[in-house]
Amino acid sequence: MMSRVTAKRSMSVVAWGVMGGFCGLTMAAPADPLQIAGTYECSGYDRHDGAYKGVLTLTTDESASHAEQGFGAYQLTFRVETSAAPVTYSGYGAAKGQTLALYFANEDASAAKDYGIGLATLTQDQDAQGTYTTTLHKSYYQPHYMNNGVAGRGTESCVKTVAGKA
Repeated sequence: MMSRVTAKRSMSVVAWGVMGGFCGLTMAAPADPLQIAGTYECSGYDRHDGAYKGVLTLTTDESASHAEQGFGAYQLTFRVETSAAPVTYSGYGAAKGQTLALYFANEDASAAKDYGIGLATLTQDQDAQGTYTTTLHKSYYQPHYMNNGVAGRGTESCVKTVAGKA
């Protein structure tokens, strides 16, 4: 028969052995720690250009993202429809929690200066059918918009919808 001290010590060793075994298991981190990568339909209003629509694509930079810390790094392309011709911006984003910071610039090197920074708040919802919706509510600032001497600014809302599993 074991003494109480020996029994406690044995249970501690067994518990430690079981817990230690789980520590050796590794799970692959998700490619997109915040699940915001994808294609979004956007509409917005720009101080100079008025209302606009576009398509935003966020791609995860897996080498720079840090899932354990809830940090996502992203590359972006944003195609805006204009009356003259579509304009494409490229850039980068960094997200933590429900905030996404962005840098973007017009890809056309011959165009006037058209670059800026933005800050978006993220919301993620799921409906009764299992459809997931991610919405970015963004405000942006363009310090040298089109070389006109007046800074630019605007707001936009971008929505990504992903059907749930049946």
